[in-house]
Amino acid sequence: MIFLPPALDKDEIPILFHEPYVLTGFRPLHYPWTSYLLSIFQWHNELLNIWTHLLALIMVLIRASVWSTEFSLLSDPFMWPLSVGIITMIILYICSSGAHCLQNRSEVVHYTCFMCDYAGIGLYGFGSTMLHYWYCLHEDLLGSFSHQFAIPVGAVLAVIVCICCTISKTKYKRPYPFIRRVWQMSSVFAIYVWLIFPIWYRIWMYYHDGKWSSSFKNHIQQMLWFTVGGFFFGSDIPQRFCPGLFDIIGHSHQIFHMCIFMTTYEQMNALYLELTDDTVIIHKMEEPTLFNTWGMLAMVIVANIFVVYYFHCSVSNRLEQEKEQNLEVKNNKHLTENGGSCLHQENVQKSLVSKCKDKTQ
Repeated sequence: MIFLPPALDKDEIPILFHEPYVLTGFRPLHYPWTSYLLSIFQWHNELLNIWTHLLALIMVLIRASVWSTEFSLLSDPFMWPLSVGIITMIILYICSSGAHCLQNRSEVVHYTCFMCDYAGIGLYGFGSTMLHYWYCLHEDLLGSFSHQFAIPVGAVLAVIVCICCTISKTKYKRPYPFIRRVWQMSSVFAIYVWLIFPIWYRIWMYYHDGKWSSSFKNHIQQMLWFTVGGFFFGSDIPQRFCPGLFDIIGHSHQIFHMCIFMTTYEQMNALYLELTDDTVIIHKMEEPTLFNTWGMLAMVIVANIFVVYYFHCSVSNRLEQEKEQNLEVKNNKHLTENGGSCLHQENVQKSLVSKCKDKTQ
């Protein structure tokens, strides 16, 4: 069978794959990889989660292709931060759509897919840090602490996002406690504050120097979209009020995905205006180097791969131990039941023998 069978109800799959207030539309486990890849053409509760970020990926690729004809993305060192930022967007949407597409195959795959998703989120935060501090910085911040340490701090926070979100996934079991949200959202909030600081500062300075930039409208919109997305991510609205009604269409995570899509879209619109401005700030900085652009990107990717590999091994070992323990408990129960049955039969036989002796006497 190439395609997956019809989706299942909540009670037909392990609790690990449950989602709050979602009752139907779950894909069955342990089918070939191709079946899950082709499930992007079947109805289930992950369908729109996959397609919202596949469309975002297509949007980024199209914009990158257009920009490559206008800017020298690889040959011009001043465009390297832009290229790095675009790559992190591409990786984010590949990891996200891939995670939602494949995560139902098994318990180990489920955990590992979302670890990769978290790695992509952290990497996108790092890429946005690079984009905003190279192209959106106010002149007052040139040479400041935040400017000098923007990329190293962004790199560390990107890895912390991957670690914290992975811990939140592997440490707790469903139904998840509130502290899990704290692990996730606090780390993402930290890197977001860091990456958006140049934008906040420029808008705040507008009230002092009156210099309005054509990119401000798009920057404000990207912040609004991100804030709205965070609300839907953490609130489980609207399915909280009507369990089962939004299983396939309208789920809060789908809305969250659309908000991140729009965040990236407005971010790219703002960056284009920054790049085509005659007073683009990057030309007042030192020329970007291979180390502080491509080198830092490579280090964050390697670090996140190590984090994913470590936790993947940890989860695999834990699931194997749990499987062995469950098997041992099952065997012991089976032996106990068989032992009780044998003892019962032995007692019956003794009783019959005793009765025969009584009749003989």
